[in-house]
Amino acid sequence: MAKGLLAGMTDYNHQSFEDILEDLEKERKNTIAFKNQIQQNIEILTDNGYWTISVPFDFKNIVAYSLRHFNTVISELTDIEKDLENEVQPNHLRRLRKISTVAQEINVDIGKIWHQQYENKDYENDDFRKVESVYCDTRDMAVNLLDIDNIAERLEDFIGKKKSEMKKNNPWLAGSFYLTAVISVLIALGALSNVVVWYLFPIVLIAGILIVGLVGVLQLRNDDRISDKSFASLIKETYRRLPLLNQIKKDEK
Repeated sequence: MAKGLLAGMTDYNHQSFEDILEDLEKERKNTIAFKNQIQQNIEILTDNGYWTISVPFDFKNIVAYSLRHFNTVISELTDIEKDLENEVQPNHLRRLRKISTVAQEINVDIGKIWHQQYENKDYENDDFRKVESVYCDTRDMAVNLLDIDNIAERLEDFIGKKKSEMKKNNPWLAGSFYLTAVISVLIALGALSNVVVWYLFPIVLIAGILIVGLVGVLQLRNDDRISDKSFASLIKETYRRLPLLNQIKKDEK
């Protein structure tokens, strides 16, 4: 499926390592589907002679080049997926970015050839419409692969880490520890609210909300759902709220 205007703009910063593996597999399967569809139309056009006689050389050449790249993409993604089972290495990022770079070149070149060099576009001809489908599928696939560069950027956060390490999302099976921490904090705050004077209760309440939010951020970071940069920003934002406690205390006085 083509991503259209969203291609190349997908944000992967929030994704975990497992999410990235799933997306790489989807991209590989998507590339196989597009490649097979393009080849099927070319085979039909070749059998009836239209591809050989009526299609310009430059267009046939860029499509052939694109198909070779798509085969490379399938091979590369297959190998990289297997490699990532062991360890994330810098060469994986370089290979993924190369896929995206070549895809961008194809996107630009096939667009120029189709719009500036391909003449005699007979839209009433069924064979030409198949050629048009070849063009659309080839360019759509190239555009889809632009997102591979964004995947590589997120994957850079995991360089040197092994999948076995990244799957250890404990504490306490990825969540139980933090859930217990939240419950403990709430119980403590509830008990504290019974012994402090009434005008300090808003401070206790806000402190509880901040602590629960902080625990949630820690859980997201533990599950690799946010990047180090996002984690640092959220922590800073939490501490920025602390002066609010002092302000409430002053107002109560």
